[in-house]
Amino acid sequence: MYSLYGKLFRYRERQQRSPLEDYVTECLADLFNRLEAPAQARFAARTFMPLSLHTWFEERASTITSFRMETQHPIPSGRIDLVLYADTKPLVAIENKIGAPVVDDQLAMYGRWIRASAAPDQPAVVCLLSHLTSPPDGFKGGGESSGRAVPHITKWQTVYRLLREMAETEGLEADVKVLARELATFLGESKMSGEYAGRDEFAGALVYLRAGSRMDHTFSSVYSHIKSLEGCFKKAESIREYSLKFDTEFKLIWGWAYLTHPALTGLFFGYGITLEPNTIFRQAAIPDADSVFICLGAEDRRSIQAVRAAKDTPQKPWMFAEISDWVTVVSFKPLHTFLADPEAFAPKMIAWIDEVAVDVDDFVAKLK
Repeated sequence: MYSLYGKLFRYRERQQRSPLEDYVTECLADLFNRLEAPAQARFAARTFMPLSLHTWFEERASTITSFRMETQHPIPSGRIDLVLYADTKPLVAIENKIGAPVVDDQLAMYGRWIRASAAPDQPAVVCLLSHLTSPPDGFKGGGESSGRAVPHITKWQTVYRLLREMAETEGLEADVKVLARELATFLGESKMSGEYAGRDEFAGALVYLRAGSRMDHTFSSVYSHIKSLEGCFKKAESIREYSLKFDTEFKLIWGWAYLTHPALTGLFFGYGITLEPNTIFRQAAIPDADSVFICLGAEDRRSIQAVRAAKDTPQKPWMFAEISDWVTVVSFKPLHTFLADPEAFAPKMIAWIDEVAVDVDDFVAKLK
């Protein structure tokens, strides 16, 4: 191991106990507690808040003086790995599981405790922070399986991506950026930055190899149509464009074409499929189910500033979101409605693009 955390990690496995779980629990809490309150709020929103509470949390976070994270919090029925506090009241009970299964009704017990302990005017959340561990049956649906607290599941790979972003974020203290980078490196060394391929992934890869030419034809048809449109779409082809790209890091199967603007560069129109979009797109009420999407993206400094300045202009179902080092105004539709008739994927996507082409052209023209 080469990371700072890797050099410090010298614990050994014991029966019924994973030292790695304890170790990364302490590391995560330590890093979180070093952040300023606004950064803590952003971290909590992306990792420990379910989509249904994002609007509430965004409004409430501005009234909270400080957040803090406690480890191994004692309760009558055991100890909770992590408890997120908002000022003096617990907000989220978090169980960290890397590979071991969840014990009995552990999450239900934690859910009952957080409901009884949280402030009466705020929701209570019980969260499973997991790498390879699956949630218990019924947990996602709430009710008795979550102790009637709001259930939430987040992955260590989500934490990993957030830590990598923090390491490059301007405005954070230098020590925090170093620790974020080192913890992200340690998670990678510990094989917690992603998941091993299972039967479904291998089957999907084999199917793709046989069907690659058809996928290429489907997405190329959409790309060719975009290039035939007028207005901001009418731009010479760039070697940086893709009609079809598989982006495994961001779980995107997509393509894009650059747009014309008299003063801005780095504007593009994207289309495709996004898996688990709420883990990738940020700062909006993003769906958590696999979706198709179209978007206006901006990737250089000036174009990003221009889109951010106009982010309140588009109306639903368009929304402003950020993804890695670019920003976008994006619209989603459920993937299953497009795959009900897979051969109609390209025609449906083209019809959707035609519906919004004038609005996109008008939006681009007003960017400054």
